[in-house]
Amino acid sequence: MVGGIAISLAAMGPTMSVSLNPQAIADQVGPAVPTTFLIALVPLMLIVGSFVVLTKRRGTAGSLFGLVGAEIGPRSGAAAGVWLIGAYVASAAITALSFGIFTSTLLQEFGWTSTPQWLPIVLALIILPLTTYLAGRTMRALGHALLILEGLTMAAILIVSVMALFRLVTSGGPQGQTVDWSAFRLEGVSAGAIALALTFALLSSAGFEGAAALGEETREPRKAIPRALIWTIVLTSTFFIFVTTVAVWAFGVGPNAMKQFTASGSLPADIANLYVGDGVGDFITAGGAISSFACMVGAQVAAGRILFALSRSGVATPRLRTLSAHGTPVAATLVIGIVTFAFVALAVVCTGAQSFSAFELTSDVAGVVFIGAYAVACAAAARVLWRSDRGRAWAALPVAGIAVLLIVLALQLFPIPSGWELIAPVLGLSVLLGGGVFGRMRGGRAQEAVSQVIVG
Repeated sequence: MVGGIAISLAAMGPTMSVSLNPQAIADQVGPAVPTTFLIALVPLMLIVGSFVVLTKRRGTAGSLFGLVGAEIGPRSGAAAGVWLIGAYVASAAITALSFGIFTSTLLQEFGWTSTPQWLPIVLALIILPLTTYLAGRTMRALGHALLILEGLTMAAILIVSVMALFRLVTSGGPQGQTVDWSAFRLEGVSAGAIALALTFALLSSAGFEGAAALGEETREPRKAIPRALIWTIVLTSTFFIFVTTVAVWAFGVGPNAMKQFTASGSLPADIANLYVGDGVGDFITAGGAISSFACMVGAQVAAGRILFALSRSGVATPRLRTLSAHGTPVAATLVIGIVTFAFVALAVVCTGAQSFSAFELTSDVAGVVFIGAYAVACAAAARVLWRSDRGRAWAALPVAGIAVLLIVLALQLFPIPSGWELIAPVLGLSVLLGGGVFGRMRGGRAQEAVSQVIVG
């Protein structure tokens, strides 16, 4: 279970998410950022519950490919597998760029005042081959390494948050900030703004299902993987709510304070500099780079395992069935690394070599594709529950999850953007369409493999 939690945490990148996403949420709902994360727990638990239903029944490599294929059919399973691969490729690209941004920022803090704007892009392209190599290593050693990397950074952020909270309670902040429960109110916030803020809150947890790709590399997968998924969401949701609560209080809830909040390049780093001491923020920024590194590896691990499962079943080329001496799908992982590298390069070209814009483009693509993958997981879970004599009423829950995901997707697509920002939804929808066509044309070849999953 520990390895599964590690891969899920790495695929999510909670340190990176809590450093960058709350600012976008605050743009919509003001200081009610922690309230947004609380509300997001409702749809998030519907999605997590769907994965738990599926992984309790099946323990197989390939995540949604095997799980959806067994419940709905091989064509739907193949499409879901392609969608999730696309989402993980986008996640790896996001974290490669965030690694470059964090590292470049850290170099500036250390005195590299002439750091060129293209440096984050170069760092992203340099680090990707290394993470691809690591993603093809053995799961047990890699799982513990990822858990240590992400866990240490999360622990540092929690320590800084606790220290900031203690100062807020005892003596107040440097500009008179204090604990203010009005931060949780949504007064005057429109429903549309709340819904758009929920988009960013839900995307902060995207990747939680990374453990589901490890079925055959996990002991007792039908017990360990559902537990890993649940514990991942419990830990990260608590982390998001607590850290963002302290962050809002630490900056203050007034209009000027929220402007500083939304302009922050890294919330934990700024809190550390304000409430703990100079230099501590640099450590947090380094932690963000470490989290991005771990997330790159985790996303490529999950995508490589799904691609291997597609190849083993006959849906993808048999050349990707190659395993390393340690039993890991090294060939499939290498393909994922190459595609990720190409996607980063494409994002850079489309945005005129602006690292933050490229980061935004890859994030938007990931959001669209993740929604498609999660919706089909909810559909598979609804079918499982409907076929159960005692579970038909519960089938309404994953159906509700599908409705929420469709609303989130609509909010991402409309109003239709212009310029390079239009590229993201076009790419995302192209992946969904292409995956659907691929599943329709090639998914039938997985019939035998899916039957073996059901028997096993």
